[in-house]
Amino acid sequence: MDVKKEPKRRDPVKTRARILAAAYDRFARHGFANTGIRDIAREADVASSLILRYFDTKANLFHDALVYGIFNESLFTREKARFGERMAKMICETSEARLTSLMVMALADPESREVASRVLLRQVIEPLAEWLGPPNAQARAMNLYGLMSGFVIQVRMLDDRHIAPASVKWLAKAMQDIVDEA
Repeated sequence: MDVKKEPKRRDPVKTRARILAAAYDRFARHGFANTGIRDIAREADVASSLILRYFDTKANLFHDALVYGIFNESLFTREKARFGERMAKMICETSEARLTSLMVMALADPESREVASRVLLRQVIEPLAEWLGPPNAQARAMNLYGLMSGFVIQVRMLDDRHIAPASVKWLAKAMQDIVDEA
């Protein structure tokens, strides 16, 4: 008597999460232009056609992978009074360069630059500006993001994690000055 095997049921939520994690990792290491759907599929252990079924295009996958990275790797403290000090400490102790690396590499390709700019504005700058409040909330949010990103690049990509205490103190003060501007 032949026993028919039930087809293996996949969990679409877990599969999508695996694809996003693999895509985020590949895009952060190799950039948009140098990452293929097949590379991501291999890393996520899925068929490349499944990726296209879930995301339709590589640009849509990049968008969702970037949002995934922002929500899974971003650091933030909501306390305004000691924001500079706490953020400087968190950046120095725990910051991963993957998100910053992904954003920097996205600038090299017109398609990924457009997607990254849109995601950055909607998912980072606008909420940060709302949190900061007037005056000049949008400009202050951009300044904070630029300062934090630049510092991550400096300490994670250029200085090989050597962070001078004077630099940390400067970063904390500069960020706090932006937050406290009224």
